[in-house]
Amino acid sequence: MPRLLISLLSLLLCYSAAGESLLLSGEVAARNSQVFVTPESDSWMMQISWMIEEGEKVAPGDPVVQFDTASLVASLEQLEANLRKVKAESKRNDLVQNLELREAEQAHEVARLTLQKAKLDAGIPRELLSQLQYEQYQLALTRAQGDTDETAKALANKRKDVEAEKTRNQVQIAGAENELRRVQVMLDNMTLRADRSGTAMYVDHPWTRQKIREGDSVQRGFSVLEIPSTDDLQVRAWLNEVDIARISEGQQVQIYFDAMPSLTLQGRVARIGNQAEPKQYWGNSGYINVDISFAAEPQQQLLPGMSVMVELAQEATQ
Repeated sequence: MPRLLISLLSLLLCYSAAGESLLLSGEVAARNSQVFVTPESDSWMMQISWMIEEGEKVAPGDPVVQFDTASLVASLEQLEANLRKVKAESKRNDLVQNLELREAEQAHEVARLTLQKAKLDAGIPRELLSQLQYEQYQLALTRAQGDTDETAKALANKRKDVEAEKTRNQVQIAGAENELRRVQVMLDNMTLRADRSGTAMYVDHPWTRQKIREGDSVQRGFSVLEIPSTDDLQVRAWLNEVDIARISEGQQVQIYFDAMPSLTLQGRVARIGNQAEPKQYWGNSGYINVDISFAAEPQQQLLPGMSVMVELAQEATQ
């Protein structure tokens, strides 16, 4: 029975009157999987430029999904150019500030030497000088002292300016480097790699229920691929929220397989989700995830993604 037909049949039967069997559509799922999620990016939507073929075997370290990197590569080139520009401007600013600092140091040194000479001249005994010469030496001392104080203050301010400019330059360079690293990390994360050996399985789009494939555009945070563990399987089914009162944890179920019509397995409801989610093309109702465990370890070779129909026993729904 095609999967779409199973889904439509379950939707019709979910509205059945009390006392009739409740049918749910679902699929075989792994309890433990490596799920590959659309990585962080500055773009809201990202395009899958390459994806490994579904069903292909992978080993740890193998690339499995590659997202389009054109915009990130362009951003990286711009950021590298910006970093070079910031470093060049920083170097130029340092040269200018150091030159102005040396000028301030020289001006202060000249003022200090002038003050020393003025002190010597002003220290000559008054009786050895004319009144005019004596007054000129005293005035020169006063001026030299003022010049020395001003140049000392200017030198201290310039040293502060140099340190402040150096800090600003370091902050600008660090900011440019951090932004470059951030984009480089995002670029590196555009290639998703397997952490385990297994079989690649495509993931359904959460809105359309169509498998996400190479060339599709997906939002950040969407699951796009998984490598499930086949050692511990369960069934993930979807319950119409209007039928929530007709199901309970521990309830016995029968499981039918689309790919193996003659196979029926027993199971029980292991967990009922807490929140209903809309399913596009399934109507306006919300659907709740229901995890179903097998009553016994299946002897058949089941694979994650196999479509199933779950029937809740009639007596349990009365």
